[in-house]
Amino acid sequence: MDYVPNCDDLMAEFVPLDLEIHREELIDLNIEYMGWIFNEIEKHFKIDAKSEIGPVDEYIRGKIDEIYYFSPPNGICYLIKVDNQYAGMGAFRKLREGVAEIKRMYVKPEFRGRGLGKQLMHKLLQKIEEYQFSVIYLDTALFMEAAHSLYRKMGFTDREVFPETEVPEAFKHLWNYMEKKV
Repeated sequence: MDYVPNCDDLMAEFVPLDLEIHREELIDLNIEYMGWIFNEIEKHFKIDAKSEIGPVDEYIRGKIDEIYYFSPPNGICYLIKVDNQYAGMGAFRKLREGVAEIKRMYVKPEFRGRGLGKQLMHKLLQKIEEYQFSVIYLDTALFMEAAHSLYRKMGFTDREVFPETEVPEAFKHLWNYMEKKV
């Protein structure tokens, strides 16, 4: 576990995921994350995401082991813990030799604006470099403007959709795809 203070003197703990220990916390964070995405898709694009994917909780519970199958050096997931509360999560996974993908970057609304996303991204980039990946991909919805800003500040640039993206076909045109050379 790593402790990283930020500008608000907030003590954040970055806890490596252990599905046997953190399963329910991870499910809860993913349900909240996907629920937020579904609501934003409907709000910004007038599309009912649930009709494409199904109920969020069923989708997450059915896919959690598939989504979080990776472990070092093929990937890692961190849960962000602040004041004994899970405040967010973020991960990366190996796509193929030399290529990693940032996944599931999410900070709960009540913890946003405190630099947790930036701290988490630094942590993930450090691990990606340590595991000797040379390219990093990520995808993010067009409405995630704060995320786009963070990723660009971290050196990510726009690219075409990459073959391994998990974005459903119906939503691919509503997403931004980025990459960074390490």
